[in-house]
Order: sequence, then structure tokens, then C-alpha cells
Amino acid sequence: MSLSLHDYLSDAGLVKWIAELGCADASVPRLGIRTALSFFCKEMPSLPISDAVSFIVAMDLSKPVAEVTLTPGERIIGFRTGSESPFKLFFARRGASMHASGINTVGRGPVHFVVRTPVQALESSTTGAKDSWTTTAQGQNVSFSPRAKKWFGKEFGVIVQGGGGQLIIPESYKSLLVES
Repeated sequence: MSLSLHDYLSDAGLVKWIAELGCADASVPRLGIRTALSFFCKEMPSLPISDAVSFIVAMDLSKPVAEVTLTPGERIIGFRTGSESPFKLFFARRGASMHASGINTVGRGPVHFVVRTPVQALESSTTGAKDSWTTTAQGQNVSFSPRAKKWFGKEFGVIVQGGGGQLIIPESYKSLLVES
């Protein structure tokens, strides 16, 4: 089965994504997938399909997914390790808990941002997941999941809690400033 970011344009395309994700074929998840794919197609047209699948699989599709416009002066937060750029893809609204962000929190801390130019973002809720994309700390408990390899490329990872909000902001360096 061949997936495309343009699959949001047809019911048949959405059915392929529903099958790939293993989620319920219901109106809320269907709309969430459609919204996410439309956003990726418009704002991130070169996003690899494997990344799109990984991003959507980490969303709680029982809750709304929306494209939003962040306006100048809004303040958001990112949870980063000391060795990574603050200008990545995933952010949250101020006040969000790092522990509900669907990420391995070990070695991460908050980086505060202010929006300097209007920017489109994809807003969704995180789901519990197996974080296999963050380097684990020595002695940190990891779990095994063959399905994780399908989506994230690795079977081993840290079980993380979801339930928080997340914002995907492509090319964030163009529209955000790090607050000191």
C-alpha cells in the first residue's frame, strides 16, 4: 500500500492511512488525519512519508487536530536537550507539562519562545508512546515493541506519557525568537 501526503483529498486515501495507523475509522480520527495530511502537504511538502506516519501515530486522534495561526507576541515552549537546536518542529503552549508531551524527559529542559511573525502550526494532543528517537540515559528502563520499528526505525524505547498539547511548527527559526 502506497501512502501519500495528498491522500487527504479522498476517502480512499484516508482509508489507507487509517489501515496503516491501526486507528478507528470514525469521524474524529478521520478528520484529524485529513487535517494533519493537509497541513503536511501545504507546509512541509518534502516530509518523508515515514515521518508523517510517525508524527500522526504520536497524536491522540480521539481529540481534535487543528491548523492554527500563531500571532506575534504569543509565547510558547519547547523541551530540548542541551545538545540540540532550540528550533526544532515540536513545541507546546506555555504552561504545558513536559511529562505529558509524549517525549522522554531525561536530559530535557524548557526553552521559551516568543512568536515574532505569524506562523501556521498544527495543534494536536499527544498520546502515550514509545520514544525511540531520543537517546536514553544510562540505566534508564527501555521497552521492546516490534511495531515501533515499523514507524520509528527502532524497536527499543522509553514508554512516555501523553495527554498534553503539541504544536508542529515547520522552519520555526523563521518565526520564533528564543526568550532569555
